[in-house]
Amino acid sequence: MAANSLTTADVGAIKRRTLRISLIAISSVFVFEFVAGTITNSLALLTDSAHALLDAVVTVVLIIATTLALKPRDVDHTYGHGKIETIGGFIGGTALFVVAVFFIYEAVARIAFSDSTPLVRPATIGFIAIVYTLAVDVFRIIILRSAGRKTGAATIKADLYHSVADLASTAVALAGLWLATAGFSQGDSIAAIILGGVLSYLSVRFVYHNAIELTDVISPNLVTRLRLAASETEGVLECKDIKVRRVGRDVFVDVTISLRAHLSFGNAHHTSDMVEENIARTIEDAGFRSSSGDINVHFEPISQDNSPESIVEMAAGMIHGVRGVHNILVSKVNGVNSIGVSLHIQVNRDASLTEAHALADAVEESIRKHLSTVDNITVHLEPHIAELGVQPASSEVKESIRNMVLDRNDVERVGKIAVYATEQNILKIDMGCVLKKDSKADMTIEQIHDRVSEIEKQIREKYPGSIVTIHVEPN
Repeated sequence: MAANSLTTADVGAIKRRTLRISLIAISSVFVFEFVAGTITNSLALLTDSAHALLDAVVTVVLIIATTLALKPRDVDHTYGHGKIETIGGFIGGTALFVVAVFFIYEAVARIAFSDSTPLVRPATIGFIAIVYTLAVDVFRIIILRSAGRKTGAATIKADLYHSVADLASTAVALAGLWLATAGFSQGDSIAAIILGGVLSYLSVRFVYHNAIELTDVISPNLVTRLRLAASETEGVLECKDIKVRRVGRDVFVDVTISLRAHLSFGNAHHTSDMVEENIARTIEDAGFRSSSGDINVHFEPISQDNSPESIVEMAAGMIHGVRGVHNILVSKVNGVNSIGVSLHIQVNRDASLTEAHALADAVEESIRKHLSTVDNITVHLEPHIAELGVQPASSEVKESIRNMVLDRNDVERVGKIAVYATEQNILKIDMGCVLKKDSKADMTIEQIHDRVSEIEKQIREKYPGSIVTIHVEPN
């Protein structure tokens, strides 16, 4: 199961269960190694048991941190309690560093004061304790790695690093006990110094990672990707500002975008929703998580120009219920200071004639309010196809349309053709074709428009309500 598909409750349950199992396992190691170390007088076993005891204490801290991190938002923690988990990881990493330094110190002390080091009393129980500890360490690594992949939690990673350190230190203890039994008492000390250096490096890296997260540092690459996701959303003119904050695996985003001033509130809100979806998708692709309400989109209007066409588009788009504005034509009346306006507006397909007519009147009134020189306004009504969730139509339909067009006397050939069916079972047809010439001279745009209109009409007669777009290519 992917981490992104888990709920907060699922992640919390996995973390608590895994850490509790780890705590039981490492506590048993402490008891077994301490008893075996006392019986054999092995400093390696006693040191490793102390390490196990410290790991048990750290695991308790991590369990507490995980439990607190799952608390819901409240008036004192409006972003939730996720930072507490990061603090737990910071404490765990710091404790691991202390253990690593302790290993180095003990190893140096053994080499420096080897003459005063008590002799190890070899016993079977010592080797049994080490074998048991190795098995427990491997078991902890397996369960913690699995939980870490599912949750990505800092506390799980901290305990995983501890378990890896346990495995390495247990191997050192085994080497020390074996070398002491063989008569070479300094071999395990040299290995312990090397191990302590590696553990110190890993723990410092882990502490640093959690420390910078506590200071709200965010990856510049992630910020760039989120800004791009917002600015590339259709309808967005500019992403003016973006603020990103990470709390555990949750990412919070505040973004300000610029939209055209003529957009209606409904259309502006729809664009904002699209920005939110694109940002959420980018966050999930980056391996993080964003819940409902974690992304806030603010939009600001921008007037691009003061041309009559722009003012007409703005005035019409402000009317609630207008789903689109296009084909705006502004004509100046000679000799008088007045203009004529014609435009096409899109309304919901299920709107009645009375409702559509009321929208047209409202659009006309809005245009007159913003353009005092308007004399005549003609509003053409068109049905709006919302969210063209299309899927390829059957090959039979596609070939039927192709053959229908090729059967015409004025079409020479049909180019690329794409036919889709919308969720409303309406065909969306995009095609290219080459028309036959009536003479040696090229046809005018007006002649081409008339031909194309006839083809579109023929297609719509067979497939009522279809949306046809024809691109005419030169012969």
